[in-house]
Amino acid sequence: MIISTRLRILGIGLLLAALPLLALPLLHKEITILVDDRPARIRTYALTVAQALRGAGIPLTEADEITPPLDHRLHDGDQIVIRRAIPLVLFVDGKTQHLLTGERIPVIILAEAGVALSPQDRLLADGLPISLDTPLAPGRPHSLQVVRARKVQVQTPEENLSLNTTAATTAQALWDADLPLYAGDELTPAGDLANPVRWIPARTVTVRSPNASVTVRTTAATVGEALAEAGIALVGQDYTIPPLDAPLPENGQIDIVRVREEVEIEQTLIPFATLQQPLPDLEIDKTQVVQAGAFGLKAQRIRRVLEQRAGETTWTEVSRQVEDEWEARPAQPRIVGYGTKINVQTLNTPDGVIEYWRAVEVYATSYSPCRLGVPGRCNSTTASGVQLQKGVIAVKRSWYNMMRGLRVYIPGYGFATIEDVGAGVPGKHWIDLGYSDEDWVQWSRNVTLYFLTPVPANVMWILE
Repeated sequence: MIISTRLRILGIGLLLAALPLLALPLLHKEITILVDDRPARIRTYALTVAQALRGAGIPLTEADEITPPLDHRLHDGDQIVIRRAIPLVLFVDGKTQHLLTGERIPVIILAEAGVALSPQDRLLADGLPISLDTPLAPGRPHSLQVVRARKVQVQTPEENLSLNTTAATTAQALWDADLPLYAGDELTPAGDLANPVRWIPARTVTVRSPNASVTVRTTAATVGEALAEAGIALVGQDYTIPPLDAPLPENGQIDIVRVREEVEIEQTLIPFATLQQPLPDLEIDKTQVVQAGAFGLKAQRIRRVLEQRAGETTWTEVSRQVEDEWEARPAQPRIVGYGTKINVQTLNTPDGVIEYWRAVEVYATSYSPCRLGVPGRCNSTTASGVQLQKGVIAVKRSWYNMMRGLRVYIPGYGFATIEDVGAGVPGKHWIDLGYSDEDWVQWSRNVTLYFLTPVPANVMWILE
């Protein structure tokens, strides 16, 4: 019994010792820490904001702003926002203050420092203008400077003006007051702000060039002086309308005409010729390129003068002169070899075995004495003088001149001789099969034309 009691006590002790370990998963949480707008996600067992920041190794100062408070109890998914205090130098009315503040809005910083602003005063942050409600960038030192407005009297040709300005120079004070101040106006004094200021406007002149139109105010007497005051230079052969030595025009408009010269090398192609060359090792009616053709080049050196006037986007050629011309590269002819090798062959046909030395694909038609293609006309005499009948065929003139009287064989037609001339079919090798009117058969198809032996002494190597 004593042993059982001891075992119970031991079990209870072990359970109590394990309870913290069992509770650890319940204490684990994931939170976001936002330091000067830079987020970081961490996992922690901390119970409060202070514990979480200490565990994350994030140092704090008394001026830093922490949300929620350091004693806030953390829950999973919470966000801690830290806005660190920044060193700030404040320049006001000739005095300098050094601050450490967590505030970023300039108007609040000034209010906390006891600085009052008038509507005409100007605020600079790090030397640049800034509005009162624009937040300062976090995480780095800044300076704020209050520039007080002061009264300035401006004497103009029409009236005297009183200005409240924060400008450092006379010109800036006028621009801030929306007075139309232009280069060329007479301004006294012209540098640092003084009181009073005397301002006399100059005459308005518009200078137009091809790529811009500039309005300037000038007291110049001539066109050239006005351009010099405006800092506009002419280059090379540029000229103005009116000329440089002319007085300023009444309409106040000066046009600049840009002029440039270009020296160009223009090249034109020289066409190449095509030459034909017999090849004894190449079969008849076959061709082979022996040499590829190449264009030649003719070169010219040309001097061009171009002008571009105001308002124009392109240059206009006003003169052109050919200074030199030469053949930069001669043309290379294209040489096409044609076969002159003849192989006599035989062929079994329904009309018996034939022996031929050339076979050509042709388009075949047929004709007869009264089917010449001319309505109402009949003629039975061929160009060679023989009578038109079966066994006589016609070819175009170039063939006839070289092949008159040659024996041929046409499958489906039979044996024939070339005795007549016809118009032909453009783009095709063509024959017209002769018949009498009584045995005429219509043809309109492609056939093979066999040239029978013997081989003639003069062969038309290239069929046109």
